[in-house]
Amino acid sequence: MRVRREEIAPLLWGWLYVFSLLCAYYIIRPIRDTISTVAGAHTLPWLFSAVLVTMLLLQWPYNFLTQRLPRERFIAYSYHFCSLILLLFAALFFLPGGLNNRWVGRIFFIWVSVFNLFAVSVFWALIVDVFDTRRGKRLFGLLAAAATVGAIAGSTVTALLARHLSTSALLVLSALLVQISVFSAVRLSRRGAQLKKPAEEPTGNMLVNETAKNVLTPLLAGIRQTIKSPYLLGICGYILFYSVTSTLLYFQQASIVRQAFSDESQRTAFFASVDLAINILTLLCQLTVTGRIISRFGTPYTLALLPFISIIGFAWLGWAPSLSILVGFTILRRAVNFALARPSREILFTVVSKQEKYHAKVFIDTLVYRTGDQIGAWSYQALSVLGLALAPMAIFSVALACGWMLLSFLLGKSQEKISFKNP
Repeated sequence: MRVRREEIAPLLWGWLYVFSLLCAYYIIRPIRDTISTVAGAHTLPWLFSAVLVTMLLLQWPYNFLTQRLPRERFIAYSYHFCSLILLLFAALFFLPGGLNNRWVGRIFFIWVSVFNLFAVSVFWALIVDVFDTRRGKRLFGLLAAAATVGAIAGSTVTALLARHLSTSALLVLSALLVQISVFSAVRLSRRGAQLKKPAEEPTGNMLVNETAKNVLTPLLAGIRQTIKSPYLLGICGYILFYSVTSTLLYFQQASIVRQAFSDESQRTAFFASVDLAINILTLLCQLTVTGRIISRFGTPYTLALLPFISIIGFAWLGWAPSLSILVGFTILRRAVNFALARPSREILFTVVSKQEKYHAKVFIDTLVYRTGDQIGAWSYQALSVLGLALAPMAIFSVALACGWMLLSFLLGKSQEKISFKNP
């Protein structure tokens, strides 16, 4: 892996950091998904909207703190706060009612959805500050593998223990893992400072690039750049198709699992088992076929693979809406997304300008993605109000996936054309 002597300690601390963080998240993720089945499909659109609003509201204090606190203190304070919130929810779920407490469950659903994006973004902000581009090309793959292994470990723990431990006990375990992340992050920051060249000054704040200091700057600039570029508008369309169909599948999953399992602990163990299978398949693909498939078939066909699988999966689910088909489709779709579609999607941004990489990408990865969540959630709600069953909803999803596949192929061709003109 060409790891140099001075990089070993920072890399190991980074490994432990992201491993414990993803392990903590994948312990509580199945609990969140169980709450979605308890809340019911009619409540989920409101929860998705609440997640978007909460994220937007938190951007201002987040940017304020990142600009005024040294990165070690910012990470420590932030993750300590997250651990306290987990312990608070552990106490609340220990009270009579547990997961069936309507408002506690809804707030937990929102908090976990926000915690995921926040925790991972803080990790990568520190990583890109510690490791420069040259080192990142060699080492980021190892850190991504550590994240996948952490996800596998967290899914395994929940799948094995959900029927034997209470929800509160699992949350306490997750809080302890977050504390390990704090310990590792501080050590990573200190050992990473030794990698700086003598002329370099370690950054005092958390986020290193100028565009990340104020969330309004990249968003407003990104909106302008995206509107002016047909290519970037095409990427927006790709993200919207993916996000909308993912949300529709999530809602169908909540409906089917609610009918299949009556006990909350069984649902939690089920979701954890699905996450475990997804992460194992993703890791196997990352280690064996991801690079070969992208290199062999190119961006157009690799991008079109996920919508093609979605067409088959949604059609099959509409024809026979069973738990086994749902599980197989969900595992295959998410694994292909993590192992193939996501890397191919990032390749699309390699041919845009530096300004567009910082500004338009921020806009597309945040606001456009979450807008797709809202479209999917409220589309499902509207179809439900009309009294449509799962089969018509699956047909609607198939139609979206067909348009998505066509757009994916055209986007890939455009990327190759631009790359050929500007090698």
